[in-house]
Amino acid sequence: MCGDGEQADYLKRLAKELNVEDRVIFAGFRDDVFEILKSSDAYMLISYREGLSRSLMEAMATGLPCIASKIRGNVDLIEDGVGGYLVDPDDVDEIAIAINKIAQDVILRTKMGEINLKNVKVCSIENIKRQMKKIYEEVLTNGKQS
Repeated sequence: MCGDGEQADYLKRLAKELNVEDRVIFAGFRDDVFEILKSSDAYMLISYREGLSRSLMEAMATGLPCIASKIRGNVDLIEDGVGGYLVDPDDVDEIAIAINKIAQDVILRTKMGEINLKNVKVCSIENIKRQMKKIYEEVLTNGKQS
């Protein structure tokens, strides 16, 4: 787990209580996220609110399958069962099932990662610039006709 958020101490205590602290790495603040993502098998973003998550797009751009909350922003990036799984952030069983599916099937992991590499290109700065230019051109054209 990367980051030093307000729940870091709670999560460390919880890992100890659940006797899984030997299987969880609390990496703290990191500035080498790309390297961490490249060494991972999957990416998970379980939260209650997101915009268009930059971290999720970064994971997609490194070819990772993703498990993410079924919320605004995430549903715009991940198609459930295609590039990963969209889950209810409160449903621990659903999250565990998604993790196990990805962990146990290297072919599925690879396929989902490849799909994410392709799909995230829609969010590239070049594509966004093209779309914004088209929108402004349409507004200017329609505005002049009035």
